[in-house]
Amino acid sequence: MSENKLSSTFAKNARESIVISESEYKGFDLIDIRTFYVDPAGELAPTRKGITIRAEKLTEFVASLSAFAQAVAEKEVEEDAVTTA
Repeated sequence: MSENKLSSTFAKNARESIVISESEYKGFDLIDIRTFYVDPAGELAPTRKGITIRAEKLTEFVASLSAFAQAVAEKEVEEDAVTTA
């Protein structure tokens, strides 16, 4: 990966954020998806909660998440149809 490591952050709740970032370990390019909290100094700090996958598996991981999200959406539509019937 390039020297300019990518990262993206979104709020999980009022106290925590999810940070997605690139890293490298022992020559492997990695994607880290981790929960961060705001420390007493006001800075984001990582927790132990998260996963790290090889960058080469990112497309497969995203496809799995997309399929899961689609299944959840379909289930919600089915449940809504039952409750409104």
